Formats: sequence, structure tokens, C-alpha cells
Amino acid sequence: MRCSIQNLSFTYDGSSEAVFPGWSVELDTSWRLGLTGRNGRGKTTLLRLMMGELPHGGQISLPMQPVYFPYPVSDPEDMTLNVMQEAAGGEPEWKLLKELRLLEVTEDALYRPFSTLSRGEQTKALLCALFAREDTYPLIDEPTNHLDLLGRRAVAEYLRRKDGFLLVSHDRAFLNDCVDHILSINKTGFQVIQGNYDTWEEQFDRQNAYELKRNEGLKKEIGRLNQSARQAAQFAQKAEKDKFHVPESVQPAVDRGYAGARSAAMMKRAKAAVQRRERAAEEKSGLLHNLERVGDLKLRNLHHPKQELMTIEKGAVRYDGREVCRDVHFTLRQGERLALTGPNGCGKSSILKTLVGEGSALQGSIRLASGLVISYVPQDTGGLSGALEGAIAARGADETLVKAILRNMDFSREQFAIDMQNYSQGQKKKVLLALSLATPAHVYIWDEPLNYIDVLSRRQIEELILDSCPTLLLVEHDRRFLETVMTGEIPLSGL
Repeated sequence: MRCSIQNLSFTYDGSSEAVFPGWSVELDTSWRLGLTGRNGRGKTTLLRLMMGELPHGGQISLPMQPVYFPYPVSDPEDMTLNVMQEAAGGEPEWKLLKELRLLEVTEDALYRPFSTLSRGEQTKALLCALFAREDTYPLIDEPTNHLDLLGRRAVAEYLRRKDGFLLVSHDRAFLNDCVDHILSINKTGFQVIQGNYDTWEEQFDRQNAYELKRNEGLKKEIGRLNQSARQAAQFAQKAEKDKFHVPESVQPAVDRGYAGARSAAMMKRAKAAVQRRERAAEEKSGLLHNLERVGDLKLRNLHHPKQELMTIEKGAVRYDGREVCRDVHFTLRQGERLALTGPNGCGKSSILKTLVGEGSALQGSIRLASGLVISYVPQDTGGLSGALEGAIAARGADETLVKAILRNMDFSREQFAIDMQNYSQGQKKKVLLALSLATPAHVYIWDEPLNYIDVLSRRQIEELILDSCPTLLLVEHDRRFLETVMTGEIPLSGL
């Protein structure tokens, strides 16, 4: 069955820029369709429009009932079975259990309060509820944000067995594992290709290289047209002036009526030439908008006189006297990039918070080099609200540098004037990353820095790290990113 989106137009109240200015696309509801695009391009907005939650222009024709993930849980203390049945529209218990087994969730999870499940188990339970329903079209928004590496592999394998869904994700390995088509929201419209993320990326790079070369030629031609228009305008002005300034030596022989008519005709032709050239230059300038710019990011490392910057020995993570992880030991040396890995709930974020002085769950022998400067990106973006300039001032960062980094990560200048509370989750994460990148440091500690970050920005960050070689300690579950930039890992195991 086909899903048809025709002349879709939508603008948020108070915004001068349309999210969708009359775009169209045809989709097949049997595709395992991945949706990608820069942060702020309208991915979640498109899902909400398909759900019928927002008024819009144009037409969305969807032959199946759309269902949305994550499903809003009204009572987290309710038994998981009840939560799942509500999300599944009343489907029987055996169907839910069948789906849970495919995701390797134990049966006892059904009979526990939903709030007692880990974030990963909650994600799996709500996905199972979606796919237990029949004659529905799942719209899945960022399912990997609370899944560890093993959880992402399991969910990708589960989705690969399904037919017909629309999935928003920025995890490239995850998309490769479970989709067969990609829908991308570009600067100038929708684009659909058959294949996985790697197929799309190869085509994107090829198209971008073509547009870049084409735009270089267009810019030169625009320059020539503008120069020609200026010359024509100068010629027209001279012709108009000559009508009133006839040399005295030829005044008796000049018919001023004829001179005026001739001058007016020349002026008219010159103005028409100027207008033609200006229109041509304007049309060609419009063609420049097809290029998806991926600018370079910069980072300023500080050099420390010692090689060993952090050492943890006999470490253990405890919450309220309950131990969740033990035998934590590692040394971070200058120039190393280490990732804390392990299942959800084993204390990875708590270790980072302790090292930056925002927690005390990590206990044991902790030694930091004297005078160590740390730049930190927290996992949570909830504290961002108000003016961007306020967040920059609170961090003591260089405003010009922070905004330059954000511009290179596809922020428009108009977004700098918007209350950060209205940013998308990906845009908020970019603000935290920009503040960190603008802070010279010996060590960069990042807690899931890529959550909600678009694929092009992930590539920018990878290139930045490979080029700048910072000392880095992080928690991240993007397999492609870890394989590309990290020099080692610190495996943790939960108890």
C-alpha cells in the first residue's frame, strides 16, 4: 500500500521559516524505512503530522492507522502487562509474550511494575506492543537512545524481521542492520533511495561533490553577470546624462528632440539588459541552495606536563549502599581516547559524574593530575532554556567561537535568537558539544554525546577527533563512532 504526501506545508507559530514549504513524496508502507536528516529539519514533526496531531497544508494519505513510539505511559507504576496491552490496543497476552521472546525479554517482566524495568527493557516492551498490533503503521522515533550496544543489536535484529515501519534514527550501524529504504529530509525537499544507510551516504557524498563543483562554476558565472549588469547600468546612466550635456562645438547641429528620444531608447535597452542579468544572477543564486554544507569543527587541546592524567584503582559504583559495579580500574594517558562500555545500569555515567565533581557514586582510589582542566558534556539536556548567550556566559566560553561551531553544525543565525527550550533534542545536544569544544582542556569527558545528533554532525565530530587527537573519556553506544575514533575501551560488568 502507498503512503502519499502531497504539497505538504507546515510552519510553527511564531516562526518565519517553513519546516515543509509544499513538498511531496510517495512511500510504500511495506518498506523498512529509515528517516534521516539534519537536526531541526522536521523528522519528529513529520511523524506528528502523519499522526494527525498538527494542522497543515497539503495532504497526507496513509491507508493504515499510524501508531507512535515512544507510547506515552500514563501510570509507570502499573503492571507492565497492562501498560503493553494499553499500547497494543488490547491485544491478548500471548501475542505480547511472543514479541517479548523475540527481543529476549524474560516473561517475568510482564508482571512487574513498568517503572522497575530498565530503560532498555521499557524500550523493548513498548516496541513489542507496537508490533503486536495488526493493520497499523509504526512510526518509531529514536528507539536507541536508552539502549546499550547489545540492546541495539537485539532491536535491529527484531526490526529486520518486520515489514512496514518508519524509523527515525541517527545510529548508522543500527540503520544498516534493519532498513531497506532511506527517506532523507534535505534542504530542498524529500529524497527516497533503496538501500541502507551506507547506500544513502555514498550517494549523498557523490551528489554533494557534484553540487560543490557545480556551485563553484555558478558563483563564477554570477560574478560575471553581476559585473555585466553594473557595466550596463553605468552605460545607461551615461546615456541619460549625455542627453543634457551636448558639447558646445556641435550644439547647432544637434536636434535635441532626436537626441532625447535616442537617449531614452538607449536607457530603456540598458535597463532591460540590467534586469535580465539580475534575474539570471538571482536564478543561478537559487541553485546554490542544493548543497548540504558540512563545515570543519575545531578544538583546542591543552598540553599537560604529565602523561598519566587519570587513574582509578579498586573502583566500585554504589547507589544508596547498593553496589552495581566493582573492580573498576584504568589509567587515561595523554592522547588516549577511551570508552566506558557495558550494559545499562552498570554505573558508566556515574563514573563520569564523579570524575567531573558532580557525583560521588564512584568509590576507590581516584587520582587526577594536578591542575587538570576538564571539559564535560552531560547526558541530560534538560537544563538548557532561555537565551543561548546566557548559557555561553555561564560557561565562560567565547561567544563568537561557540556560534561559529554551531553554524558549522547547521544552525541558522535565526536560531540563535530562539529560546533554547524550543530547540529540538539534537539542537540542545549540539549546544552542549559546542560549549565543550569551545573550552580549551586537557581532558574531554563526554556522556553519550551523540544522543539525538544527526548523522552528518556525527561525521563532523569523528573527523574533528581524528584531526585534533584530544584526550577523551566517554560513554557512547554508536558502534560506528566507537570503531572509527576510539583507541581503547574500558569494559564494565553489572552485578
